[in-house]
Amino acid sequence: MSPIKAIFFLLCLGQVSLGQAQSLKERFSYRGYFKDMRIVSFANDSNNTTQTLQQNLLHHRLNTRLQLDTSWQLGLELRNRAFYGEFMKYAPGYGDLLEQDPGLIDMSWSWINTGNFVAHTAIDRLCLNYSTNKWDIRLGRQRINWGQNIVWNPNDLFNVLNYADFDYEERPGSDAVKVQRYLKNNSSVQFAYKITEDFDDAVFAGMYRFNKKNYDFQVLAGKYNQDVALGFGWAGNIKNAGFKGESTFFQPLEDSLSQVVLTSISWDMSFSNGMYVLVSGLHNSNGTNDLNKLLTLSGSAGGQLDLKNLMPNKYSLFIQGSGAINPLVNASLASIIAVDLGGVFAMPTISISLKQNLDLSLVGQSFLGVVDDKVSALSNAVFVRFKWSY
Repeated sequence: MSPIKAIFFLLCLGQVSLGQAQSLKERFSYRGYFKDMRIVSFANDSNNTTQTLQQNLLHHRLNTRLQLDTSWQLGLELRNRAFYGEFMKYAPGYGDLLEQDPGLIDMSWSWINTGNFVAHTAIDRLCLNYSTNKWDIRLGRQRINWGQNIVWNPNDLFNVLNYADFDYEERPGSDAVKVQRYLKNNSSVQFAYKITEDFDDAVFAGMYRFNKKNYDFQVLAGKYNQDVALGFGWAGNIKNAGFKGESTFFQPLEDSLSQVVLTSISWDMSFSNGMYVLVSGLHNSNGTNDLNKLLTLSGSAGGQLDLKNLMPNKYSLFIQGSGAINPLVNASLASIIAVDLGGVFAMPTISISLKQNLDLSLVGQSFLGVVDDKVSALSNAVFVRFKWSY
């Protein structure tokens, strides 16, 4: 189905009473941003010579909402990006790679695709929403967030989060239907179905959320691609600190010997001086000892992760500290430690508010690992980003 037909289809579904009390201007809203990001990456080639590659990314985001009546809403969100620079010369087929749309409906186009310049548009939200006090029903491309933790989310069956891909705040969406029923005492039941052409790749699951002793709990069960998935999670506090966790068990439908269990636990706390600290751990029962697989996390490469391999190794630790240097400048240092591999991913960030709606971010990403008993930099990158929001 083409994107135009998909939009027309959702509009037809939304032909409910528009109401005479409000004008189109009052029912329609939009927001978005423009970004200009310079990327400089450093990596050693086979001769141990450092290669420096530069790339520029222009990024425009538009989020729109149309309130059809008190219960119905139509949302359309898209992003336009233009890539150019030296990196494009060493990445043949990059435009074709961007154009691949993993959803049921192809809503991704590389409308300029030359050797060193790619311009790309993708619709990552196109959703019809029906909402009341008891029901919330959504149809179309949407983000279904079932995770509890900030960094690693084994419960998030529908949209995998790559923490290193910091420039994509909205995160990917899925072509799906989601039905949520609100129950008493802050509990709810959800069912979601990610629709695919091949049933082997389909994801569908149900989840029950409830509150007990000031903790929010969730249990879920369903099908994740070619696995049966069973999971649980919680979110609460230990005194003044947040305490969250989630775990999912994957059982292949055809291979009974290759079960996978992912478990993530986190602790975070904000202090009176504005300092924020987050510590999180992840265990992947199917972890590998291949240090090079850490590079799949790279935000500069836009790495896409597999839910069953949120980290390629077995034991991982995340530590982040952040705070305000002054009212206009915030600094952060986040690191992921692949404990059993001796690998480290570090991401320092400085965010500066230049004026209202205009921000400057300086971000570094470095992958370090022990190679031949020596600590070596597997790759490094620096990002300089201006962002204007409207």
